[in-house]
Formats: sequence, structure tokens, C-alpha cells
Amino acid sequence: MTPQAPTTPKDRPALSAFSGLGALATRLGALDEAMIELAGCGEESIAHQARELRRQLRGFEPSVTLIGQVKAGKTTLVNALTGWPDLLPADVNPWTSVVTSLHMQPQMRRQDRRSAFRFFTNDEWDNLIRQGGRVGEIAARAGAEDELEKVRAQLDEMREKSKARLGRKFQMLLGQTHNYETFDKELIQRYVCLGDDFWEEADGSPDQGRFADITKSADLWFAGPDLPLPLCLRDTPGVNDTFMIREQITINALRGSRLCVVVLSAQQALSSVDLGLIRLISNVKAREVIIFVNRIDELADPVQAVPQIRASIVETLRKFDGPQEAEILFGSGFWAHHAVADSFAELGADSAKALVSWAETHVTGALAQLSPREIIWHLSGLRALGDAISDRIDKGPGARLEESLGVALGNLRTGLAARTQQDTSANAGPRHLQITPQDLVQQFDQIEDRAHAALESGLDKVHRSFAGRTDNARRAFLGRATGSLIKHLEQFGEDEIWTYDPSGLRMLLRSAYKVFAQGAGKTGAAVLTNAANDISALYHHAFGLASDGPAIAPPPLPAVPAPIGLGQTIALDLRGSWWARFWRRQRGYEAFSEDFARLIHEETKPVVETLHQQCAAPHAQAMRQTLSDFMQGQRDVLLGLAQQAAAPPAIELPPTAPVNRLKRSAR
Repeated sequence: MTPQAPTTPKDRPALSAFSGLGALATRLGALDEAMIELAGCGEESIAHQARELRRQLRGFEPSVTLIGQVKAGKTTLVNALTGWPDLLPADVNPWTSVVTSLHMQPQMRRQDRRSAFRFFTNDEWDNLIRQGGRVGEIAARAGAEDELEKVRAQLDEMREKSKARLGRKFQMLLGQTHNYETFDKELIQRYVCLGDDFWEEADGSPDQGRFADITKSADLWFAGPDLPLPLCLRDTPGVNDTFMIREQITINALRGSRLCVVVLSAQQALSSVDLGLIRLISNVKAREVIIFVNRIDELADPVQAVPQIRASIVETLRKFDGPQEAEILFGSGFWAHHAVADSFAELGADSAKALVSWAETHVTGALAQLSPREIIWHLSGLRALGDAISDRIDKGPGARLEESLGVALGNLRTGLAARTQQDTSANAGPRHLQITPQDLVQQFDQIEDRAHAALESGLDKVHRSFAGRTDNARRAFLGRATGSLIKHLEQFGEDEIWTYDPSGLRMLLRSAYKVFAQGAGKTGAAVLTNAANDISALYHHAFGLASDGPAIAPPPLPAVPAPIGLGQTIALDLRGSWWARFWRRQRGYEAFSEDFARLIHEETKPVVETLHQQCAAPHAQAMRQTLSDFMQGQRDVLLGLAQQAAAPPAIELPPTAPVNRLKRSAR
């Protein structure tokens, strides 16, 4: 079968979604020029670090994760945003849990593409097949054997189909990654395209969807010629799958991004059915959430319907504690698709009628002077979505990178100034080292040891306080829930089924994490500031500078991870037949109370552990790494400058191998 390569996008600057990144690219370009200048200076320690900063800048790739309902049109939307209307398959209902990351690179040539497809590991596959994913875990804890058997039956069928498709290689493939120097439509569909029994269709390719059951993630790198900066778009599967494994995959994808676009269908919008989706986005800052209501082309009268849909979404977010300040945009990936493909004759009568209605209200002023393709591009909402994404990247990860690089450059200039500052006397020339190299090393060691000890002490206190707060939150929730259960039993007896909303627990845990983040930030800021002040004083002392001379600035703190895991489904979130059976199996008030307490304890334990292990602990480690990197960089520059300034020239400094120092400081 001849490979079907996705049509490479042509130059269409007017349809570019991310031109708003241009201002950030200009500012980062100015920083890059400053780094190039410092990289050419005569001080090798400073030049080396300037080159390292350039590598950090070149590695900047902000990412945007798209999540939402099944069949909300995420893939069509993503294809339009990339300018490739047929890049990813959007005409099948995927069964699988693949997160597809599209890495658009301005520096790549159009003909250059590469790809990587990563499979589930043995442990991940076993968790799905043997335990039934999150649904299996919940059913097992609740003792819902009937539900567990249903899940296992479906998974057994899935496993047998996978083995039939992949043969004896099935087990060997788990944990592997397939890398390619290029990709085409056929290759993509081999790994990420699979509908129910899609592979059995007589007219389908035998390779289509071949690896889709076991593919965990797909990465595609290709040219984005209209982009001022590299950008990654992550297309996730719908979160409401049978086994809730997509929920876990989506949670992990969200952890890797600072920006989330929630894609809804105008026909469904956002309802109480989407509580799982609301739970996820409620743990992300409202500024980092954009809600895009897609498929308005399917509305009979979008002009009348859109305000009603907006009001409904706002009310649902308010009612269920979602991010009420999140920006809500409306549009049509379908319209955008045809604008990019320049295929308006294929819109269809109903879609064209909706487009005309939408245009009559929105095409005014300067927009009316554009070409038809540009007008439809704007009406599709893709330009507004791209601008919203660009603005948040500019003010979010872009601003943090800019600040970090700016501080690092300033510190390099400070070091250079300390070395070359002139005497006020007639004897002009570079400063010479005023203390012995051994004393310099010893004093820097003391500063570093003091900083690490202070950070560890502060983080230990914050961690212990956080652990206490989360334990108290669990106990308080369990106490209130059990009290409500007993009250229900006393009033209504055992025949009427009782339910309880766990949102109170999430609120308490979110509050505890916020206190932790504030405490860790306060500790980190104090330690970094004190270390910078101590290093500045050492510069002044070592080079005989005036007390009001150049000062070293502390680096910015690492960003606080969003507590995405708080949104994962737990038993109390589910309302179904299994809960009724769990309820009716109990006999006597004591049995109700004991079994319910056990269920809540076991269900909330992994939520709290996730908060500690995947949010609090990584943030503390990022704080340690920030301090270690700062101290290592300052050590290299200070001792490198001192090496050249040492008098007499024959004196040699002790070795300052970065690897050895990093091992010493990474406690």
C-alpha cells in the first residue's frame, strides 16, 4: 500500500494561529544576542556559562495540552492549529489511550520530520489488564465483584485481540519505543488509530491500528515555519473511557504543561456529566485554563445559542467549583479545517448556513476588508484561540524563562565587572585577588553548606506541617462523612441509599497544598537571597571592591506544580449500580460505619500520596536543584575569575570539577 503522507502546509501567514508569540521571540532574541556577546569574552568561565544559557534558551518549548470530551473535535482542532488539515486521523473513535505530542520547530526544514512511539511498560499493562485500571481498583476496594468481573471480561477481550494482532511479539514490545526518521499518515495510523473492531474491517489495511492497543504516547517533530518559537501541542484522548486509564494519562500530560485548553462540543457544552473534567481543571489556575467550545457549525442558530451555552458553562463551573475566571471561546475546527485546506465547496449546506449567520453578526470593521479565507479563519475562532494561548505563554513560561535568563546574564556581567573594575588611583587595571585561593574555596564552601543546611531545615518543617495538614484533612472528612452516614441511618434506616460528596476533602487538601507551596516558596526565597548576598560579599572581599559595588542576584524560584492528581476519580465520585450493591450488602449500623470508613481510608490514601509524591516532593527537589545550579554556577565563575587574577601567577587553585561539586551539594 502506498504511504499517504499528510499534506505539507503551504506558506499561509494570514492563517497563522500563533503570531502573538512574536513579541516574546523578539525579547528572547535580545537575550540571545547578549549571551553571544558574553560567550565571546576573554573570561572562559563566563563564556562557558553564557554558552550553557544559550543551550537552555534553544531548548525552550512551551507546551499546551488539549483535553475534553470524546468526539468534541480536539483532533480536527489540533490539525487546523498546525496548518495540516489531515495530519492526525480524526474520523475514527479511538479506543486507546495515546497522547500525541506535536512538536512544531521553526528551525526545521519542511521536508524534515521524525517521530517516536512509546509503548506501555509491563507494569502499566499489568495494571490495566490484571487490575482493571482505576475502575478495577475502585471496584476491588468497594468489594463490587460483579462490576470487577465485567471490567475483567472486557479487558480479557481486549488482550486477546491485541495478541491476535501482534502475535508472539506482543510481550516483547511492551516498554519499547519505535523511532523513525520521518512519518506519514499510514505510519501514524499504525500506532494511534483504532476504533472498535476497526482492524477487522475487510477494506482496512492490516497494519492500520496494529500497535494502537499498547501505544502510550506518540511524538511527532516537524517544521512550523510560521512560528516565532518552538511549540508543543498535546492531543489527549477523551477522559471518559471505560477503565479510566485515559484519565490517568491525561493527568500525566497536564503535569507536563502549564497551559490547558478544554475542548467542548457545542452540542454538549459542559454539564454535570462532565464532573470528571471539571475536577481536573479545577486544580489548575484559572489563568492557565482556556475553554474552547467547538463545533458551533452544527448549531442551527449559533448567534442565538452561543450566549445561552456560555451562561450554562459559567453556571456549571460555579456550581461545581470549577475555574470560573477561565476564558471561554467559541468556534469551529471544521470551518478552520476548510480555511486551511481552501475547500469551502465541501462545507455542506447546514454548516455554510451557520457560517453565514455567524458572519453577519461578527464581520465588521477591518475584518470585513480581509480575504474570504482570512475571514473564515477568524470566524472559526482559531485566531482568537491562538492569541489566547500566545498571551498565556508570553506571561507564563515565557516570562519565567526571560526572568531566569535575565538574572543569570546579570550575574555574569556582575562577575565580569568585579574582575575588570578599575582602581580610582592612577594605577588602572584589572583587580587582583586579595585572598589566597584556598581561603576563597573555603569561604565559598561555608556559604554553600550554610545555604543547603538552611534549605533542608526549612523544607523539613514545611513538609512535616504539610503531612499534618493532609492527615487532619482526611480525618476531618472521614469524621464528617461518617457522622452524615449515621445521621442518615437514624433518620431513614438501611433501605434508602446514602451518598456523600467528596469535594470537601479535595478543598481541604488543595488548601493544605497551597500552604505548603507558600511555605516552601518563602523558605527558598530567603535561602537564595542570603546565598546571593553572601556571594556578593565574597566578591567584594576577594577582589577588594567597594561595599556598594556590583551585587549577585538570586535566581527565581521554580514554578509550583498544579495539584492535578486531586481531580482523579475516587469511589465516592461514582454513582451507579455497584454503589447500590455495596450499600445493600451491609447489615447493621456498625457494619455500615466500619466498611465505609475502610473504603474512604483506602480511596483517599493514594490521592494524598500522589499529592506528596508527584507535587510536593518534586517541587522541593526543584528548589534544591535551583540552589545547587546557582551555587555551582557562581563557584565556577568566581573561581575561574580568581584563577586569572591570582597573584603571583604561579599559584594554582584547587580543582573545581563541576561534577564533584554537584555531588557534594546535591544533598
